[in-house]
Amino acid sequence: MASIQNIKHQTDAKLAAKPPSKKLVVICGLSGSGLSTASHFLEDAGYTAVDNLPLFLFDQLISREVEANGRHLVVSIDARTSGFTADSLLALMSDIRRRLGDQVMLIFLTTSEAELIRRFNAARRHHPLTRIEGIADLASAISRDSERMKSIDAKADLVIDTTGSVPADFRRRLLQEIGADIHELMPIEIKSFSYRDGLPDEVDLVFDMRFLVNPHWSAHLAEATGRDQEVQDFICLDPAFDAFMEHLKKQLDVILPLYQKDGRPQCRIGFGCTGGRHRSVFAAEYVAEYLRGKSYDIRLSHQKLTN
Repeated sequence: MASIQNIKHQTDAKLAAKPPSKKLVVICGLSGSGLSTASHFLEDAGYTAVDNLPLFLFDQLISREVEANGRHLVVSIDARTSGFTADSLLALMSDIRRRLGDQVMLIFLTTSEAELIRRFNAARRHHPLTRIEGIADLASAISRDSERMKSIDAKADLVIDTTGSVPADFRRRLLQEIGADIHELMPIEIKSFSYRDGLPDEVDLVFDMRFLVNPHWSAHLAEATGRDQEVQDFICLDPAFDAFMEHLKKQLDVILPLYQKDGRPQCRIGFGCTGGRHRSVFAAEYVAEYLRGKSYDIRLSHQKLTN
């Protein structure tokens, strides 16, 4: 029988997430070059993201959150940042480097003018300097932004030109450069639910388990759940369960690595049945145990169960 206790694991221990080697990452660059995207990628990797922090608050934040609390921070700085000048940022970074040593990294993002014009026009957004300095022409605002950022790239630990970049490649390079484990498997959220309540929100993959024989109609199992061994044994007597799970495991073994390669921060899988207490619960438990054996970070929940 293919009950949870009989699933063969590749390993019994779930790999611990490797913390990034850099405690502080400062991302600076041209508006529209991908600062928000980079910040989101690092946030998914375990950093706390702070956007557009006024420079006069920077030192306080580092002292409290990084030095005192040991938190990993990513701070993005661009033309909107209050108090920004290239000289003031570089002076601040020089002081922080004396305190944090190789635990701090300054990343500078740049992009070609043609690409920036295309991005701003496609997003129908105004360049920040049109408001800050009253520059109406987009090309002039981009030129002024480049002038304000001049000399920062020469002092940066890493310069990335995002012109024509693919998000997955951009993410991979960022994580490699900060010392994060790019091979760490993405977290997977697995949940069971009742079709009576409708499909759960934000689920990537949904599997309908109502084709299985329903334990609810067996008097001694009606009050039990898919977490109970007797229910699991009952479901496993249905030949369709093993056949379905063998196909599903092969499918997941193919698509989950591809999802991760594409840069997805997580994958959410839902299993449903009529009442959400028997077949869907066992299916969710079974697949969660299988994927734990492959060292995925699994978050399991059951809509209709309280414990």
